[in-house]
Amino acid sequence: MPTTVPAIKSRMGTIEYYNAKLRAGDLAAIARAASKGDDWANLSIEERLQRNLNEKRVREELVPYLAKSEDRFFGSIIVLVHGPETFAYESFGKYLNDETPAPYQKVIQQMGALTIDGGDLIVLDGQHRWSALRALVNRKDDKGTEITGPYVGAVRDDELAVIFVPFINNETTRRVFNKINKSAKPTGRSDNIITSEDDGYAILARRLLSAGEPLSLTDGKGDLIVNWKSNTLSNGSAQITTISAVYDTVRAICKENNFHFEEKERVVRPAVRELDDAYDQVAHWWNLLLEHISVFKEATDYPDQIKDLRSRESENLLLKPAMHIALVRGLLIAAHRYQVKPVQAVKRVNKIDWSLHSELWRDILVSAGDRIVARNENYNYTAALIAYLIAGNHTSYTEEDRDRLQTSLRDFKKDPAYSLPKPVA
Repeated sequence: MPTTVPAIKSRMGTIEYYNAKLRAGDLAAIARAASKGDDWANLSIEERLQRNLNEKRVREELVPYLAKSEDRFFGSIIVLVHGPETFAYESFGKYLNDETPAPYQKVIQQMGALTIDGGDLIVLDGQHRWSALRALVNRKDDKGTEITGPYVGAVRDDELAVIFVPFINNETTRRVFNKINKSAKPTGRSDNIITSEDDGYAILARRLLSAGEPLSLTDGKGDLIVNWKSNTLSNGSAQITTISAVYDTVRAICKENNFHFEEKERVVRPAVRELDDAYDQVAHWWNLLLEHISVFKEATDYPDQIKDLRSRESENLLLKPAMHIALVRGLLIAAHRYQVKPVQAVKRVNKIDWSLHSELWRDILVSAGDRIVARNENYNYTAALIAYLIAGNHTSYTEEDRDRLQTSLRDFKKDPAYSLPKPVA
């Protein structure tokens, strides 16, 4: 059965293509993913044109997003038209008459109707989005499980931007696909944090940086003391941390207080009240850090001197984003598991040796050559050590706790002679 859709005929270089509007239900019915059987795709590993479809990602991320999000949106899906019986474009320009307003005439001449009948319509770019749409239209995922959500029935009528590219030859098709995939870069973590409107942790991290909030301070140039453009800081940076590290501290604080905002599980933005309640905890901890940790206090009092603070060896690690992640985790353990009052726990941070060269952190967070090991496992061991240094003399920190930590650190450091240092208080 022929498919006729509104379209605009365009050209880029030698490639003619058609920007069309299509219902999700129609696209799901007429298109398919590329397969190894396609002669233009099945060449070599290096030239294979389509990634294997990740059904798990479709099932766990994209399908729930479509089914539960009123503000759902996808970008254009690119479809190759291969071997159709009919592929015809008719411009609306032929229907112009003297009554058509002059400003509209050139516009209308560029618009028309595209008719496609038969052949293969193969998704070149957007196969995961297409697969998710198809699942919603069929109301079942790849496991045959019924899809639930308030918008399951509405998705089939969503209007999509679809770019149809007629097949020319194998070489041209490979070249088009190759450029699409090489040019498309996934957004970085910092970009995701500053743009997401559904990830509760990202929303709270950004709020910390907003005017009047704990991390909203700027230096003399007007730059925030938090780097929101990159996940790393250079030794000469005038900022104290990154938004990526802030995000991780927010997530740790939220989870410790039973606020769970994982976007994969909660694809819809959390309620304002829930975000406000979580933010109270997040802001409380960050206010304590900035007020009672000496190097943070100095940095916020004199933001233009942050570069100088970085040169002080004794305080070096406290200006490393990786340590901020481990520090907050450690403080949360000390406060929640060992009942050390938060303000006391934070004040004791100043008694710890934070030198990058200290044996305290060697082979736990700092490797040979004084390199920070930014891995979750290293963060957790560092956090456990920080919690011990802060709470080790507390009555709730038992001998069993000490023995367990010492044994685990001996194994992790591969040092059977390792002994825990004395707690700082």
